[in-house]
Amino acid sequence: MVAFFFSTMGDGCNFDTMKALTSSFYEQLSLLDQVILGLLVASLLLQLFYQFYFFVRIALWKHRPLGGHTPPVSIVICAKNEEENLRKLIPVLMDQDYPEFQLVVVNDNSWDETEDILKAFQHSFANLHCIHLNEDKQMMMGKKFALTLGIKGAKYEQLLLTDADCSPNSDQWLRHMMNGAEEKDIRLGFSPYQKTRGLLNAIIRYDAFQTGLTYLSFAAAGTPYMGVGRNLAYTKSLFFAKGGFKRHYHIASGDDDLFIKENATKSNTGIVFHPDAQTSSPAKTTWKAWWTQKRRHLSTAPHYTFFHKILLALHPTSACAMWLLAVLWSVMHKEFLIASVVLALRYIVQFITFRGAMKRSNQLSLFWASPWLEATLWIINPVLWMSNLFAKPKQWK
Repeated sequence: MVAFFFSTMGDGCNFDTMKALTSSFYEQLSLLDQVILGLLVASLLLQLFYQFYFFVRIALWKHRPLGGHTPPVSIVICAKNEEENLRKLIPVLMDQDYPEFQLVVVNDNSWDETEDILKAFQHSFANLHCIHLNEDKQMMMGKKFALTLGIKGAKYEQLLLTDADCSPNSDQWLRHMMNGAEEKDIRLGFSPYQKTRGLLNAIIRYDAFQTGLTYLSFAAAGTPYMGVGRNLAYTKSLFFAKGGFKRHYHIASGDDDLFIKENATKSNTGIVFHPDAQTSSPAKTTWKAWWTQKRRHLSTAPHYTFFHKILLALHPTSACAMWLLAVLWSVMHKEFLIASVVLALRYIVQFITFRGAMKRSNQLSLFWASPWLEATLWIINPVLWMSNLFAKPKQWK
């Protein structure tokens, strides 16, 4: 049947003839076949919608030229038992090529040598401000409390957040992240994980790329829903005008994505997608450690808006459905052309958009493995979601 349909499409076949043949082919199918084929085409169209409406914006992203506006900025970091990371990070941050900035480090009840390290650095750097929290003084536990105190102690209106285990990719990080600060109260940056050997590292890096591609492209399309605290900028006045974290203080995570979800709009949010504007951090080295980290990250997703939940769910769901329907069609009809065309079209388009986005984010090493890594996450993420239904992470570190 299918072979006959395609064999009739010769050189003399015009649009009306093709339409008639398509209609004839469709009418010959059983109701079940029509439903399967219709869902297969619908899942493909959904996939193409995401690629052409969202992801292509990052694949074709043009960097904004650095301007002359360099407002003073406070870098805010919360540190809990981070002595080794702070030894490396503080000199790198102090070496940023930027006229005026302050580094605020909140020592959140560390029991290692973090406090001594910070006191030693304060003798060398006048623009290092440290806040030390102790168990007997801290009435409310968690990163959000520590971060709130850091923001209160920040000297400048512009805030740039990162983590103690992150490191900027260049000494131009501040310039890029503050570029456009006069126009947008919120700027979303990208923060990949460092490359090492092994399957786990590849999965973690691909997961971070996919997450970054999604929230940056959604923001570029005018519907921001999250950012990552490893590379995130907003203003002090916005933070306090919106009540900080008070609406989700009871949730262990969410100091970055839930704050952005509640306060980011099309008009007040911009993205910064330049290799020199990235911060990178080491990936977890054990499956258990990554599993715990991922569960904590996913614990905030139920608090997203219904609209964003649907948008975020439809992309992987339609991709999985497309594969299942393509296999089902092929098995039922012993015919692989239609399924092959659908799958090939989806992956050709995705390869094009992903290659552009990966090139602009220095993640090209993931390119050829991306279909397999994506499929792996299709399996892992639902399991993580299910595990969070029974027990939610309660601490930020």
